[in-house]
Amino acid sequence: MNTIDLTRFDLNLLVVMDALLAERHVGRAAARLHLSQSATSHALSRLRTTLDDPLFIRNPRGIEPTPLDLELGPPIATLLEQVKTIARPRGPFDPASLDRTFTIGATDYAVLTVLTPVISLVQAAAPNVVLRIEPVDHESVAHRLDLGEMDLAIGSGSFAIKPHRFDVVPLFDERFVGIARRDHPSLRKRGKKVSMSLDAFVELPHALVSPKGDLRGAVDLALEKAGRTRKVAITCPNFLGVPFLVGSSNMVAAMAERAALRLADAAGLCLFELPIQIPAWSVYAGRAGGRATEPEIAWLTNLIASATRL
Repeated sequence: MNTIDLTRFDLNLLVVMDALLAERHVGRAAARLHLSQSATSHALSRLRTTLDDPLFIRNPRGIEPTPLDLELGPPIATLLEQVKTIARPRGPFDPASLDRTFTIGATDYAVLTVLTPVISLVQAAAPNVVLRIEPVDHESVAHRLDLGEMDLAIGSGSFAIKPHRFDVVPLFDERFVGIARRDHPSLRKRGKKVSMSLDAFVELPHALVSPKGDLRGAVDLALEKAGRTRKVAITCPNFLGVPFLVGSSNMVAAMAERAALRLADAAGLCLFELPIQIPAWSVYAGRAGGRATEPEIAWLTNLIASATRL
C-alpha cells in the first residue's frame, strides 16, 4: 500500500477543500478563507492533482462535489476540528473575553423552550457572543454537524440514535398536554385540575403541528390503540402558530408542555390533561464528537443544560 509523505503534502489544502464543500462556490470560499479567488482556484487545482479526482464540477450556481469529495468531507471536517483543539491557546478560559458567533440548529420549539431561557445568561457571561440560529431537521443535522456548519443542534427523537461520532447531551424530558381556549365549554375543572373527556376530545376539531403537512401524529397513534379517531381541521408547520389558532377558535390540540406554558397567557389558553396516554420524549443538544472538549463549545453546552434543567 502506497503511503503519502506528509512533508510533501500541504495540509492547508484540506482547509481549502473544507471551505469549498461548505460554500459550493469558489468566490465565497475564497472570501471565507481571506484568500484571493485565483489563490483558491490554484489550491483546488493542486488538490485535484494530488487526489486524482476533479473533486468539484461546475454548474450554474457554482460547483458541485464529486462522490469522492462527499466521501472525504466528514473525515476532513473532523480532522480540522481536532487540529483546532490541539492548536488552541492553553490559557484559562474566560467567556467574558469571547468575541465570536455560535451557529445553532434549532426548531421554533427549541428556540422557545431551550434558547429563550439561556439567552440572558449568555449575554451576561459573554456580551460579545452572537448566537446565529438556523433551521434544522433530522435529515440534515448530521451532515451539517459533520461539515462544521453548526456548532450545536437542539432536537429530540432521533438525536439519541445518531452515529457515535456525535456527542449528545440530554437536556430535559418533555410530554404532551392538551390546549383549548380558556372558556371552552368542554373543559372540566376540579380545583386546579383541568381535564376533558375522551368523547369530547375526539369530537372536537383539532389543530396539528406538522412541519411537513402530515395529517397524523402521536395523538392518532394513541387514539388508534383506544379504538378512536379524531378530525384534524388544520395543520401548522410550526409550534408558535398553533396556540393562537386554538385560542381564537373551538379547536383543541396536543402540544409540548413547555411550549404551551410559555404561550398560554399570550394566546388565552387553558392547559388540560389528555384523556389518552402518549409517551414522553427527551430533548438533546448535539455536537460533533471532536468538538466536545473545545472550551467554548463545552461552556455553551453546559450553560444551556443548566438553564433548561431549572
